[in-house]
Amino acid sequence: MKTYGIICEYNPFHNGHIYQIEETKKQTGATHIVAVMSGNFVQRGEPALMDKFKRAEIAVKNGVDLVVEMPVQYSLANAELFARCGVMMLGSLRCVEGISFGSECGSVEQLIQCADAVREVSTPENLKPLLEQGIPFPDAVHQLVSYKHGPLVGDILNSPNNILAVEYIKSLQILGLMDKIKPFTIKREGAEHDSDDHSSSIASGSYIRRLIDDGEDFSAFVPKDTADAIAEYDDKELLCWFENFERVLLYRLRTMSPQELASTPDVGQGLENRIFQAARVATSLEDLLDKIKVKRYPMARIKRILLNALFGIKTDDIKVPPIFGRILALNDRGAEILKMAGSLPEDKLSMPFSSSLKDFVDIGKDNKNVMRSVAMTTLSSDIYTLGSRNIRPSGMDFTSKVAFDKIEGFVSELPEDMKTTAISGTPEELAKIRAERAVEKSAAEKKAAEENAAEEESDTEVKNDD
Repeated sequence: MKTYGIICEYNPFHNGHIYQIEETKKQTGATHIVAVMSGNFVQRGEPALMDKFKRAEIAVKNGVDLVVEMPVQYSLANAELFARCGVMMLGSLRCVEGISFGSECGSVEQLIQCADAVREVSTPENLKPLLEQGIPFPDAVHQLVSYKHGPLVGDILNSPNNILAVEYIKSLQILGLMDKIKPFTIKREGAEHDSDDHSSSIASGSYIRRLIDDGEDFSAFVPKDTADAIAEYDDKELLCWFENFERVLLYRLRTMSPQELASTPDVGQGLENRIFQAARVATSLEDLLDKIKVKRYPMARIKRILLNALFGIKTDDIKVPPIFGRILALNDRGAEILKMAGSLPEDKLSMPFSSSLKDFVDIGKDNKNVMRSVAMTTLSSDIYTLGSRNIRPSGMDFTSKVAFDKIEGFVSELPEDMKTTAISGTPEELAKIRAERAVEKSAAEKKAAEENAAEEESDTEVKNDD
């Protein structure tokens, strides 16, 4: 058993994703693939076309073995936090041996060199002079890397997939996982990120979404499962688009104070006042974005801010590391991953995984961070159901079924209720829980022994009577 992880969005799942999975297995010898996938909202600051359960189901039908949801507060975060969360969740399974990601450069060695350079220059004293000039943070880092380590290293940061790849490696380094989880990259084939270019069968997710939006044929770039699901959702007018949140976003922003906006992740340099004023005069979503945009803030960042504000996500929320893993879909090999994860010794990254949010509510009802994360998940999902032309009922997190894809001829033992036995908390909390479990186990064993002894005594009395 050799498990590799992928951090993804699958919006939608396309042939490029299949290529990555197949090449990962071919070049690394991986037998199992686990994906940490954005839920109903993605890092570009938009809703996913199809809900997380359907996208996870498609992924499992096309090469992924286990899909775990990235919490919404991190799927709507910047690249550094997005990557950090994904790597932490892969590390928490304790059986993932490598992480696979696409990149434009296709060289792990070059990406590691760039990650080292980024960590070296990204100090407050280095960045402050550039940030005070109004230079965006990514551009400031790029300038410093190019100046101190040369343009060849700096040029790696010119490509979006390279940037994410560098963040994955940085996260492995910072979390002390480089020796446990091996980085593996696949040179991006076909279309560039957000490009309209395409090969005969591979195109970017952005290009495919534009084809879908325009009602054009996109089937050459996706597996049949994706094409069929898109057609079904489209027929029922259930595809989710950012513009459909126009009124609910304007309503939410018009009821927030500048102080509330200032507590939203990624808001700074007085942007809260700009959003506050724009929301009061904008007459459409396009008008709102046009009035907010400034040179130092990429549009994706502005959209993430607006969605974070809509869901009430605060800066303090992204200071808390992910504390549970929600299972969205799996097959028999995915069950093997969970069984392995649940049997390994716990460490500082250990967290519980389950297919049911209720499990996390039950074990975390006295933990405000667990309950807060559950609340953000369910609220964002309920609002997501307003983003299609046909409004869907709320409560998908408690009514949608987790897809289990049975592999013919495969025998696996599914963990009870599709969850691991890992627990989460501080070292002190873990020690207390383990001690309580030991006492409960000892008491149960003592009770069972007493009952057995009583039964034996009763049997002896019966025999004597006979």
